[in-house]
Order: sequence, then C-alpha cells, then structure tokens
Amino acid sequence: MAKASGKEGDIDDDIVDTLIDDDDDESSSPALHLICQPGNGGPVEDWINVEKIHTLRTSSSTLSLIVNGALDKVRDGYYPKVFFPELGQTIDRFYKPKIEALLYLRPLSDKGCYGWLFRVYPEPWQIVLQTVMEDSKKNEKFIQDTVVYTSQERPTLALAVQKLIAAGQQQQQ
Repeated sequence: MAKASGKEGDIDDDIVDTLIDDDDDESSSPALHLICQPGNGGPVEDWINVEKIHTLRTSSSTLSLIVNGALDKVRDGYYPKVFFPELGQTIDRFYKPKIEALLYLRPLSDKGCYGWLFRVYPEPWQIVLQTVMEDSKKNEKFIQDTVVYTSQERPTLALAVQKLIAAGQQQQQ
C-alpha cells in the first residue's frame, strides 16, 4: 500500500472521501476491497490500514479480500505487542476474530516428512502427507497425496507438523 499523505502508512480521510461517497446508503459503498500484500516489505502500518479501509465509511456487506497477506506473521506474534502496541490492538480487534482464510496452502516438512496444511473455505482444514511412490511396471516415481488429518478449527503449525510426522512414521512401518 502506498503512502497517501501525512505520517508514513497513515490514510488521509480526504483521499478516502474521493474514493467513497459520503452518502450513507448501501449503494455508495464498494462491494469489495482488494488488498494486495499489505506489510510485505513495507511499513507495519499497512496492517493497521487494512482495518481502516475495511471499516471506514463502508457498509456491513462490503468484503475485504487480502491476497498474499502473510497473515501468519501478524496473527502468530511476529510483531511483539510491546514494540507495536497499535498493531497489537488491531490484531486482537480485527485480524483474529474477523479474518477467515478462503484459500490457504502452507508447505510443511520435518524429519523426512513432507506435506501441506491446506484449506479451501468452507471445507475443513486438512493436513496432507506427500509420499514418493514407485510404479515398478513403468519404472517411474510419483507423489501420492494422503489426507492424514482434518479439522473445522485451524490447527497450530506445531500440531500440523506433529500429525504429519506421525502419519509418515506410521506409513513407513
């Protein structure tokens, strides 16, 4: 997100006024805010501005779509609240309770096991183990994907790796 004016990362209300009419009816609000890579190499204030964009003069039906947001950094404590108090408040108020992953794909690997933490909304979260298999007839190797765990709640990274390793060890026996 580019610097609009004022202090780096702040959104100037005059600029927002030019983007969104002051009419209070639902028809003047955008249907979607498309936000690409906030905070990726830019100021931490980008994360705070996402909430401002989402809540400033928009209707309750306006959706915000964050693409490649590295939200794990924000939600999982990469930015300590003691050093980033305003961001910490935004995380507790906005990112943790209101943001839902629509598409999530994170590679996992540990102790010789490889796989993915995967989700497509509204499906459950899945941990997928990838195993190298061999077709002896064709003398070819291929990757077999096996869903080893599903959950309606997002598993922690530690739990995902633990489930992946347990499934990999069980498969080797």
